[in-house]
Amino acid sequence: MTSVGIEFSDDFVGALADALAPLIAERLHPQQTEWLTAREAAAHLNAPLSRVRKLTSTGALPVHREGGRVLYLRSELGEFIRDGGACAH
Repeated sequence: MTSVGIEFSDDFVGALADALAPLIAERLHPQQTEWLTAREAAAHLNAPLSRVRKLTSTGALPVHREGGRVLYLRSELGEFIRDGGACAH
């Protein structure tokens, strides 16, 4: 394999790095939606889906409804755990 001796200006390399950084960051850490389904909430909490459904039905877990869908906010799940989870309710 032969190398090609191409030189780039510092300005070009900086501009290229600035353009690529957000794309690389997105690939390494894809944005996660704040809204989760029950199954996604269970995975986020590392709990069985049946536990999420039970906590929802008892009103212990914060939930939002959109039409027929039951949705959970990722941030509220974190607060639920930080506040002691079901033990605090």
